Amino acid sequence: MLPSGPLPSLDPPFRGYIETTFDALLVFEAARRGMIPRVTRRLIERERGMVQSGAVFVFDEHESGIKRWTDGLIWSPSRILGNFLVYRETDKKNGNPPTPISTHPSSSPSDLPMGIPHQIPQYGESSALHRPQSSGDGGSLDRQKERQLVGSLTNSYKFKDRGLVKKTMSVTVNGFAQHMISYYTVEDVLAGKLRSPSTIPELAALEISPEYLHKANFRFPPMVEIGPDGIPRYR
Repeated sequence: MLPSGPLPSLDPPFRGYIETTFDALLVFEAARRGMIPRVTRRLIERERGMVQSGAVFVFDEHESGIKRWTDGLIWSPSRILGNFLVYRETDKKNGNPPTPISTHPSSSPSDLPMGIPHQIPQYGESSALHRPQSSGDGGSLDRQKERQLVGSLTNSYKFKDRGLVKKTMSVTVNGFAQHMISYYTVEDVLAGKLRSPSTIPELAALEISPEYLHKANFRFPPMVEIGPDGIPRYR
């Protein structure tokens, strides 16, 4: 006899906040090593519940066959934020058509059937880092932080109240594009509910593979040092 009641919720491959280029590279590297499962197919309907604040997905176009990431949500046009693209979830009552997210993470309606193992490490809210704020200028600090989270997407569209932000980055490795898609709410990041990969010791200690460090992958290339062995390393 089949069990009754709602199906158990699924967890995303990684939970956290991708704040910097280094954070994104750590996630790419962890996925390359199998520490974080990569998406290998499109999400099916039931798996779309993983698209939530703190969810991070990585996929290789060649491996997964995914040419356009879709998540079922409606997004604003993208804006450049350093080496990332950012989007904000818009109010569906607006009637705006969904913006598809192409190989260079654009926006997305949601489908991504993939074989993600569900026994995955959780780096999340229970070990949140709480950022202190000064009592005198907390409001202005929050506004400044918000700009760092959403870029220029502040009041140009009818954004969904407490809606998601999508932050994406793409790199080319051995001729194939790899993509990192992350989601968060401004409120969760300001409240310190999501941990960045660079604050997790087992991830922060990873050495970034040289193939991720090619300057062509970045609008603002990171600092790279060539070691005595001739191998470039992230600085």
